[in-house]
Amino acid sequence: MDTTSEDDPVLLRHLNIILLTPVIIFGLTGNILSILAWSRGFHRDTSTAALLTALAIIDTIVLTVPATERWFHRVIYFLIRTDNNVTCKIWAFLSYFAPTSSSWIIVLVTAERFISIWFPMRVGYLSTRKKVICLILVMSVIIGSMYMPVMVHVTVFQNTHDTLDIASTKNETSIVYFTDCDISDQRYREDYLRVLMWLDMAFLFMAPFVLIVLGNVLIIYKICQSRRSGVLHAERDVECRSQVANTFTIRAIALSITFLICLLPVTTYQLVNTNTDVTLPGYADDIIHILLYGNSTCNFILYCAIGSGFRKDLRTALSNLCRIKKPRLDRLDSNMSEVLASRIVHT
Repeated sequence: MDTTSEDDPVLLRHLNIILLTPVIIFGLTGNILSILAWSRGFHRDTSTAALLTALAIIDTIVLTVPATERWFHRVIYFLIRTDNNVTCKIWAFLSYFAPTSSSWIIVLVTAERFISIWFPMRVGYLSTRKKVICLILVMSVIIGSMYMPVMVHVTVFQNTHDTLDIASTKNETSIVYFTDCDISDQRYREDYLRVLMWLDMAFLFMAPFVLIVLGNVLIIYKICQSRRSGVLHAERDVECRSQVANTFTIRAIALSITFLICLLPVTTYQLVNTNTDVTLPGYADDIIHILLYGNSTCNFILYCAIGSGFRKDLRTALSNLCRIKKPRLDRLDSNMSEVLASRIVHT
């Protein structure tokens, strides 16, 4: 997040105030509401609630740790992670762990919907809350292990870089010292970062994106197949399935495009920057990272805010919270896939 001499700190400050501030505020508000609705609503004991609660928690971490750190650095010129070794290690680790975990929880959400649509008779056995929670924990351990060297090796140290004193008639080079949070061994840092950036590209973006697109394509195919097979049934039933299918198709396309726009620029730049000398200006670096953090804000809209079941659960949760009373579980699942599965006509 260091700026070059060509970057204007005032421009970067205004850019982050205008763009990053609403991303953080709206994202944190939305994810907190999601956690409240899925943990205290009618469907809190379902696998869907477990997945979307985990997604909201991880997205909250993304917006609280790396996003807020960038805001502090650009707006009030304070870098949190260089304060001490503890914050250095935690911030460095979570900056990689949280976005990647968010991507794979979206994969799990897609997988649950795929099971609900393609195997509706087995969804009650395959997609239970306990199994989903165990899968989330296993996934977190695997991703955490992949990024654990970041936490182990990063530390706060005095770094240096050379600057040319143009004002001097002799054009002497001076050494500037600054506090940095990174791997102090330069050779190990360069070798490890090359491997890390390839892993980050694969696990943060490429693999999740392919699985999400493939899963949604198969789901849409099954829905369309169901619509064709139900032509002879009641017109009202066919119209209802058609409306639900169109809604899900729009949501699936929006999810894939949002995921692509938000994650492709930052992963591509990190990979190119690690293996070449290409460096973006500070404002471009801020924009691609704001897009990354924006994905954690968009997840709330794509998965929760546009669902009528979520809005009903949120009203119930807020009402019961004010009354200090736990809500009553009166139905099994508000998953869009459950609704679709119940309407599929098998040939």
